[in-house]
Amino acid sequence: MLKVETLNLLNKSDINFKDLLSICIGKTYLYQRRFIEYIGKYNHWDVDLSTGMLTLDDKKYNIECIGTTSKNDPYWYSSEIEKVIPDKYVDLMIKTRVKLENLGMPQYLTNSKIALNENINGFNLSMIYIAFAPINVAYFCGKGDTSIYMFVKSLPENIFSKLKSTELFSLITDITSNFNVNAKLMIKALLMEMEYNFVEENNKLITDFSPDSKIEIEFDGDNFSSLRGVL
Repeated sequence: MLKVETLNLLNKSDINFKDLLSICIGKTYLYQRRFIEYIGKYNHWDVDLSTGMLTLDDKKYNIECIGTTSKNDPYWYSSEIEKVIPDKYVDLMIKTRVKLENLGMPQYLTNSKIALNENINGFNLSMIYIAFAPINVAYFCGKGDTSIYMFVKSLPENIFSKLKSTELFSLITDITSNFNVNAKLMIKALLMEMEYNFVEENNKLITDFSPDSKIEIEFDGDNFSSLRGVL
């Protein structure tokens, strides 16, 4: 669940999808990269909805369902309206949607059926839901004619450990290169979530990662420009 300080970065009177994704994806994409490294390469995936188990080759993981999309239908369907999924494997998604509704989030995020477009897709929705989930989870998508999006539970705690300075540049670059986000907002949220203090000076964020590691992040407007270590 995002910190109150992170949520306060949003304009509460006009919460748009870009800004909402921006405050969520820094942390969740970091967890996702670590999760992908943790599971490694696999040749085959399968999910047993009756037991809540994801199988990747011979490895098994506990899951709950987030939602589904279909190649022939431009909508997202939240897991709790999918009758084939047992109630106990949609409980986490129900709790997450209730939290979003209680926070007054817009219908494009809280409806059980959501119209998809170039920005609102299964991956981006999953990254947001992971950020608001009440426990630490990663994400897996079983892709096919109908794709099923899943919370992956009971993972090693080091997947959810604090951001390291060595991870920062590649993480920022990956996100700003591949997603429609407000880079400054995304990085502020990431630093807040990881409990790094920062100061903002002349379109720069300066943060202390350790007594010996100070990093300066520069922006061109709201777009990421450069990152460097400073003395």
